[in-house]
Amino acid sequence: MSLTHPAHVPHPAHPRGSWRRRPVPGSRAVRAAAALVLALVMAGCAAIPTSGPVRTGDVVLQSPGFAVPLANDPPADGTPLEIVNGFLLAGAAGLSDEFTVARKVLTPQAATAWDPVARVLVYPLLGGGPEITVSESGNVVVDVPVQGSLDRDGVYTEAPADAHQQLQLTLSRTSDDQWRISGLDDGVLISATDFENEYRAVPLYFASADGTQLVPDVRWLPASKVAVYAVRALLDGPVDWLRDAVRTGTPEGSRLGPQSVSITDQVALVDLAGGAATADESQRNLLLAQLSATMERLPGTAVSQVEVSVAGGLPWVSTANPATLPIRDISSTSGPYALSDDVLVELADSTITPVEGVAPLPAGSRSPAVSLDGTVRVALTSPGVLVRLLPEEAGATTVLVGSQLIAPAVDRYNWVWSGEVESVGALTAITADGTRTTVAADWLEALSIRSISVSRDGARIAIVHTGTTDGRVEVDVAAIVRDESGRPLRIGDRFQVGLSVEDAVQVAWADEASLVVLGRRGSVDALVANQVPVGGPTTSLPLVRGAVSVAAGLGNRSIYLADADGGLFSRQGTTWVAVGEGVIDPTFPG
Repeated sequence: MSLTHPAHVPHPAHPRGSWRRRPVPGSRAVRAAAALVLALVMAGCAAIPTSGPVRTGDVVLQSPGFAVPLANDPPADGTPLEIVNGFLLAGAAGLSDEFTVARKVLTPQAATAWDPVARVLVYPLLGGGPEITVSESGNVVVDVPVQGSLDRDGVYTEAPADAHQQLQLTLSRTSDDQWRISGLDDGVLISATDFENEYRAVPLYFASADGTQLVPDVRWLPASKVAVYAVRALLDGPVDWLRDAVRTGTPEGSRLGPQSVSITDQVALVDLAGGAATADESQRNLLLAQLSATMERLPGTAVSQVEVSVAGGLPWVSTANPATLPIRDISSTSGPYALSDDVLVELADSTITPVEGVAPLPAGSRSPAVSLDGTVRVALTSPGVLVRLLPEEAGATTVLVGSQLIAPAVDRYNWVWSGEVESVGALTAITADGTRTTVAADWLEALSIRSISVSRDGARIAIVHTGTTDGRVEVDVAAIVRDESGRPLRIGDRFQVGLSVEDAVQVAWADEASLVVLGRRGSVDALVANQVPVGGPTTSLPLVRGAVSVAAGLGNRSIYLADADGGLFSRQGTTWVAVGEGVIDPTFPG
């Protein structure tokens, strides 16, 4: 038999062009294969966790133990279909046995070359599962609906709605006349249920450029030995797109030491080696802060203290003033704000009241924005005029004029962000005294921007815009590169999120690691609020008919929607409750 290795499937780390929207049915498709794979996978799985403490604003929740599917050795005289089904199940169970059973289904050469951790394709249970087509020669095509993918660094990329991928496997007979897989692509397939059981979303913390904030870099890591994987990933540094906006205390060449990571009585003991031995005082202080923030938020693991040593030596002791250590997920205690009859108002103590000392705006004003400290307040008085609201006796002053301006945002440095909706490859940032700077963002060139929002740590910006190829609306997150004073210099490379949201109109930061995006998704032909992690699967909140704008404070319980009739709704539990009327464009500080 003449065999050729199949073409490599595009790597999912950069999803544009990698997803296919409709399955391509093949001849001799074995329809029963999907049901068989799903039955085997479901038989070895625990239920999705449904309980645990709720912490407003936290990135992850405590969760119960993990469960994995079970795999069996390949059957004697197995058919190509049985071999492929067994391989898919063994791959999904591979974390429990280091892919030992999965490699038994491969030829020796293929087993050596195959890299199972290069990527994980996650498929939804409701999408029909993998569909297997077997040719007479024994070659196989696996067509699978894709919910998302994980790269070798644990970065999760969501797939667009109805996405599919085809995986090609070449089978050949061994010397003892057994079918084995001799050609395949790197990676494994796993159901969404197994993925939730076997992986955990872990925020790795790095410092903002000025060292005052902790910035999360969320990775999905194996639930077994999650602490070891988390420390190793933290030492390796931030994901590429975030790298230029953060810093780390990890010296180059640092690695885990012989004693690795252990947790006893809520104390995490971290043993380092290599470059960690050269860490100076400031690096030790920062790395201790990073490790403490990361380990204390490991899902399913209670850690209240972290001790770090090098090669089993004495534990490091932080010499930093606690007041100077970076903090995480800052927020304002005020808000939401909105406009009502061209007056800036605030919802406080369940009552909508005008903000004291602020003069009314011209008729038709929209899109207010407020700084975290409340000292900077801006709004659009027309599509092309951005003003700063001054004390009542002074009225307002124009800070930016354009053709059609983006609804503004204010960051923690009190820079006001806006720019032209029809982008020229840059945004505009303005200080309270009117100083302007052009913030380059080359990838925005010729795109139409619908919404922007700056994270409260000031290190990232979320942007809703029309797509680069087919006109689809996309949601991207990118790093903000600043100088030592906090002046924004440029927008870094983008990381696309929320690909299952098909028509986004507005974005806001819900917490340090997730967005709330107002847009259409799935079969609902209306705007809904969607929770979009920066590296995770999207979930939709209950529908509010006529919703036109969204605001988010800190956490899932601080999300508000406004409808076309001026109603303001707050999320309480699993429902929306009307909390005001006669308002437009709600917003939170920062």
